[in-house]
Amino acid sequence: MAVAAVVVVALLAALLVADQVAVIRVQGRIAAHVEGWGFPAGPQVRIAGFPFLPQLASGRLSRVVICAAGKKLGPVQVKRLDVTVYGVRASRGGTGRTAARLSGTALVGFAGLAEAARTPGRAMCGGGIPVAAPGFLRDITFSLSALPLAMMIQSISVTSQGVELHLAGRNVRFG
Repeated sequence: MAVAAVVVVALLAALLVADQVAVIRVQGRIAAHVEGWGFPAGPQVRIAGFPFLPQLASGRLSRVVICAAGKKLGPVQVKRLDVTVYGVRASRGGTGRTAARLSGTALVGFAGLAEAARTPGRAMCGGGIPVAAPGFLRDITFSLSALPLAMMIQSISVTSQGVELHLAGRNVRFG
């Protein structure tokens, strides 16, 4: 009876270790993929849900949290990107992933926005921010081609650190 208990405990411990090794490996693969979008520093990725191996076997991850920084989008730089994707599933053939839902924020600093908006004759105030900030924000355009399709900017707010873009999406495909 004692031997059977030891065997059961050893098997459970082995499954727990295998589960954690698999989580770490998949988080690393996701981080490398996100870094391939042009983020200079390695993004942080956390896969939620325990145990992980059943999620992996089913081809569907319940929730993945991604934090990255430093992506240049045209004339501005994303200081911080915090995104949570839900219901990530592998596509047929395993060449891509699709998230059922995405939510998150992207912070763009004032310095980058001021540099992008700098034009001769425009009045500037402290920190190089144009006096008519809402007007200059309306005039800035930049490419979001590095971001996945179906991700959209839901709203924009101004914080003490910069302009925060509130992101959302449904059926967002990741290469």
